[in-house]
Order: sequence, then structure tokens, then C-alpha cells
Amino acid sequence: MIGTTRLGGLGNDERGVALVEFACVLPVLLLMYLGGYQVMDALSCNRKVTITARAVADLTTQNAGVTTSSVATILSAATEIMAPYKATNALVRVTELQTDSKGNTTVSWSQDNRGSGLAQTTPYALPTNIKINGSCIIVSEVFYSYTPPVTFGIVGPLSLSDKIYMNSRTSNQISYNQNTSSVCPAN
Repeated sequence: MIGTTRLGGLGNDERGVALVEFACVLPVLLLMYLGGYQVMDALSCNRKVTITARAVADLTTQNAGVTTSSVATILSAATEIMAPYKATNALVRVTELQTDSKGNTTVSWSQDNRGSGLAQTTPYALPTNIKINGSCIIVSEVFYSYTPPVTFGIVGPLSLSDKIYMNSRTSNQISYNQNTSSVCPAN
């Protein structure tokens, strides 16, 4: 009689149900929490890429002329904007494009944070809505190889990038001098 009473009462016993339900739901909750963290971190890094591209274009267009060392300083400062993300994963490039009277756009000068840049007179496909014949424009580009700090399979390695076009604020063209260490003052 004792055995059948205990067995019959098990169907109505609810003392461990919450623990079992929690054990079933916990992996899903952890996956959602950690996946959400990965997605938010990737979005934050993408925002830093955009801010960095904007800062490089903004700092460059404030000058009437730049030198190799002044552009290197701008690019170095720009990689600091990427903090807390690794600056070594970023390729930051600033380029001046010149469009001739026939509408052909080529590179006037270019420099990146890795010590190179686009070759001078390289043809460049400038969007037609911002192309003005006989003018110059600054292009700031940031390419970032993002790897999540902790990988759970939600977000894998991503290639983030942004490009910003900006006109010079002080002159039609920003002169580039490789030989001097001083920047031409804005008029």
C-alpha cells in the first residue's frame, strides 16, 4: 500500500518542475545573451570605423596643404579613435582625387597608416553624383578586420569598412609635399 501511494502521488508532485524547466531554458538564454553581446560589439566596432573615416577626412580638409609627416600624424591619431579595438587590424587611407575637365578622376596623392597608399594617377571610380569636373575631393577610407573577442558562432570574423568624401574647406586643392615637415597654413 505504501508503494502504490508514493507512485500515485508522483503524478501530482510539482517540487522539481521549476528546476527542470530552468535547466532546459538556460542554454537558450545563455546563447541569446552571449550572441547579443557579440552583435552589439560588432555594431560598436562598425560605428568606430565610421567615426574614424569621418575624423580623417575632417582633419585633412582643414588644411590648405599637408606633408607626409602631417598626414602620418592624422592617420596615427585616427587609429586611436578605434580604441578599444585593435588599431593593427585597421587600414586607414586618405586620398586626394582630382577630376579633370573631361571627367576623368585620378589619384593626386594618397597615404595610409601602413606606409603606402594608392599609386598616383591611378584611375578612380568616383560616384557621379559628387563628381565635379576640374575639382579635387578628399576620400577617407577605413577597412577593419573584426574578430569577436569571444566566439560562440553567432558573429564570425567580419570585414568592416567605410568611405567618406569631403571637399577641402580652405582651397580647391590640398597641396601635398613629401619633403617638408611643416603644414601649409590655411588662408
